[in-house]
Amino acid sequence: MTPTRRTVTASLGGATLSALAAPLATAATPSTDPIRRVAILGCIRQMKPAPALVAYAAAKADLNLWIGDNVYVDTKDDPAAFAKAYAQLAQQPGFAELRAQGQHMATWDDHDYGANDADKTYALKEVSKTTFQRFWNIETDTSVPEDGVYNSRLFTFGQRRLHVIMLDVRWRRDAPDGRGDILGEGQWRWLNGRLAVPADLTLVISGTQILLNAGTGSETWEDYPRARDRLFKMVRRHRRQGVVFITGDQHYGEVARARGALGYDAVELQFCGLNQIEKPEKNLFRVSPVSTSLHSMCLLDIQWEADDYNAPHILYRVIDTETGATDIAYRLNFSELTFG
Repeated sequence: MTPTRRTVTASLGGATLSALAAPLATAATPSTDPIRRVAILGCIRQMKPAPALVAYAAAKADLNLWIGDNVYVDTKDDPAAFAKAYAQLAQQPGFAELRAQGQHMATWDDHDYGANDADKTYALKEVSKTTFQRFWNIETDTSVPEDGVYNSRLFTFGQRRLHVIMLDVRWRRDAPDGRGDILGEGQWRWLNGRLAVPADLTLVISGTQILLNAGTGSETWEDYPRARDRLFKMVRRHRRQGVVFITGDQHYGEVARARGALGYDAVELQFCGLNQIEKPEKNLFRVSPVSTSLHSMCLLDIQWEADDYNAPHILYRVIDTETGATDIAYRLNFSELTFG
């Protein structure tokens, strides 16, 4: 699908924000063309070259998921910094073409929320949300919650259903003291309702890694053990098969698995860093190589129906956009995401 291009202009704190904006996906459930290719995007330094955006536009994904740190605002007291950062992203080569094709969903992590490791106490969270909604063209969407930017969309095509659940891991996030929460009760109630929705495949997106060991120095749901246990129990209680976690934050890609955590393996497909790369953390949940390219692209190709050669599956790939080489290729069969 190629939505109509619209120019959105917003003025916040004296800064002007303009971007070619197509409507983001909403909570509605219309029939649609099959979603066969999903692009994962995040951790973009908007002031540095980002040639991967051109590669993403050429990949022509049916659905583009902006999973957090989509820009780096990093301010404690400058409301104009948000609009400036998004305007810089909009000016990147490839962005306008990418934004005008396929469908898009977005959430944030810390740097586009406003500051490194920012939590519920962040002083500029309201202006951050307003700018986020305007840039992604969702300020009039009545499904947008008051307590953050979490959102979802159920895609239906034929007998197949893809459910995408975008979490907000910032607005209500407590300090990581081992007892705190990461979502807030309003979002937990909403998520409980979302996980009750039947689907063949449910992608749950979190800017913060879910399957990363505590003590690495990076943020992880393991620093919020009650919250992570609650998340896993919620999936098990609904007996929701086909759940896969998509996460970001780290400037590389990897696959992690927690055996039997959902009644079947919890699988996390992690990627972030279109124009960044860093040394990987030690992760005892890791079951794949780690991507090593600076200018990377992440694609999920979904085969919904069995054929003579393959069972239904997801193929997760991280690609070096400068050489075309594949850093990681990991296949996940739907049959691995079922209760025994």
